Amino acid sequence: MDGWLKTLVALACVVVIAGGGYYAWSEYSDAKAGKARAARAVAAQTCSARIDDITNGRLSGDDQLVINDCIMQGLITSADLERAADARKRRLGG
Repeated sequence: MDGWLKTLVALACVVVIAGGGYYAWSEYSDAKAGKARAARAVAAQTCSARIDDITNGRLSGDDQLVINDCIMQGLITSADLERAADARKRRLGG
């Protein structure tokens, strides 16, 4: 009976440790996903601001690189860029 009790206690310890590990891992994963969502939202806002700058005629030397990166990440579409370019042309009278 003594051996059986030791096995039961050992099994209970394994279950508690596994449950704690699972909980800790899920909390870590949730926090990591939250940070990734926040970073993506900031990047999308930055890309939109860059498109607005282009629309309003405030051009920068790295616009093409930044906008290509934004499009590749799916933060803006090429249609967004075309609308900005069309608005810019209208502002310039062309």
